[in-house]
Amino acid sequence: MDAMFDETTQKALLLEFLEENRDALSRIEQGLLQLENAPGDRERLDSVFREMHTVKGNCRMLGFGRLEGLTHAAETLLDHLREGRRSLDRRLGSALFGVVDSVRAALEVIAVRGGEGEEDFSLQIAGMDGPLGVLATPGAAAAGSGMGEERSEGASTRLSSVQLSVERLDALINQVGELGASFNQLRYALARGVEETGTVMDALGQQLLRLQGEVLQYRLQPIGRIWEPYHRLVRDLSVETGKRVVLEFSGEETEVDRNILLALKESLGHLIRNSIDHGIESPGARLAAGKAEVGHVWLSAVQEEGQVLLTLADDGGGIDLARVRVKAVERGLITPSQAAEWKDSELIRLITSAGFSTADQVSRISGRGTGLDVVENAVLRIGGSMTITSEPGKGARFLLRIPQSMAIVPVLLVEEGAVSYAIPQANIVELLSFYGSEILSQVEGKIEMPMVRVRDRLLPLIPFGRVLARSGGGDRSGFRELERIRARRELHVVVLQCEGGRFGLEVEKIGEPMNPLIKPVGRAFSHIHLLGGMVVMADGGVAFLLNVAELHSHVG
Repeated sequence: MDAMFDETTQKALLLEFLEENRDALSRIEQGLLQLENAPGDRERLDSVFREMHTVKGNCRMLGFGRLEGLTHAAETLLDHLREGRRSLDRRLGSALFGVVDSVRAALEVIAVRGGEGEEDFSLQIAGMDGPLGVLATPGAAAAGSGMGEERSEGASTRLSSVQLSVERLDALINQVGELGASFNQLRYALARGVEETGTVMDALGQQLLRLQGEVLQYRLQPIGRIWEPYHRLVRDLSVETGKRVVLEFSGEETEVDRNILLALKESLGHLIRNSIDHGIESPGARLAAGKAEVGHVWLSAVQEEGQVLLTLADDGGGIDLARVRVKAVERGLITPSQAAEWKDSELIRLITSAGFSTADQVSRISGRGTGLDVVENAVLRIGGSMTITSEPGKGARFLLRIPQSMAIVPVLLVEEGAVSYAIPQANIVELLSFYGSEILSQVEGKIEMPMVRVRDRLLPLIPFGRVLARSGGGDRSGFRELERIRARRELHVVVLQCEGGRFGLEVEKIGEPMNPLIKPVGRAFSHIHLLGGMVVMADGGVAFLLNVAELHSHVG
């Protein structure tokens, strides 16, 4: 970079350079994807040309000569397309996507080292200047330089900052000003011992809550921000597998806490790879089955009662449950008699077992089941749940139910063994307490666990103490639990709802509701899926936030 600028100015210019070029590359990538589907869109082609010209000019201005040469070659190629001297096809598109990947990777190097490094782009430049036969494929480019990871890093970088409008910034400043005024009033009241101290404290508390809510809104990001790279992912996988696939979005404006977006980014990408590699059939197989040659993958998001429902579905062949049965028995996950007796909904859960796959050969791209345990664990860690359904010949569907925010979650405190735990209020249906003879009439036994009668409906009753005993390596039989519960003088039940169904949780004591700040569990507890976070209480103590979906897994 030019020595005429001082260090502060150089850093500012570099940050602006990185941000502007990252945004321009995203627009180029989206434009190229649209051009492949509509090569005759001259307006779109002109837009991509202008963006590439901007990137080239930025590289020249800051003295990054290698990047300038690469983007100049791409700009020339785009100009040939505009003049009609060449026609855009998959191979030519792959060359341009390769330029996007190379520049994007170089930007990450610049961000860390301050220079573009020693990367040699001569082969890429020669390929664009020469005949089409020497153009690189996206798979080769990605395999050689980790471009898929760079695209992922680019998405993470965009999520590492937020943009605030001047209006929202002004509102934040006003609230901070009101908070300062209330603090001065409180100090005045305390110094003079006036009776209005309680009133001032209440007003200060309300202002803190409003400020807290405003700041938390800044953390919410449209979920579409992590979906943008998936179009490119689908395009490259289509080229590599020889399949024709269209990815469709809905609900991309749904807002989710940025930490949750980061936690799910890789998991959603894995599900998409699975759908294309092992769900969507080849064009010939689809035509033979009476389907359209082009397969579809749908990704949707919708907000529901403080939670977000993410659905990824495809119109492929579905999950082969006959193969699941065979592989599960071979691996010793279930017995032959269980394989014959289990319902489809029970069998399909086996594909989330660690390392499980129905494939005879491991695919380089994915494996249906290989890694799905990692996906489910990622969802569980943020307090969510995953449900899988499949219909033979029509496709598979993955439903992820996740919290909208993990910063502040309304919870209900409960106690078990003199220890406090927190349950998300979004999962609570109602609270019940039974006394004396009521317990005998409301609690029944069904084989492996007690059942509680709620308005003439029997629900599984999970003794929370039994769950904790299992977590600690112990166990208590369902019959012994029934005897223990029916011998109690009082019974407190929290009726909970999750994707798996409705059930009751027996606790020793039902506490108060609160709106705490949720902190992630420490590394020592990260392997315990039952724990979704930690709650700092008013007395400075800590309560664990419970994962309701994991609690439901103890039914039966």
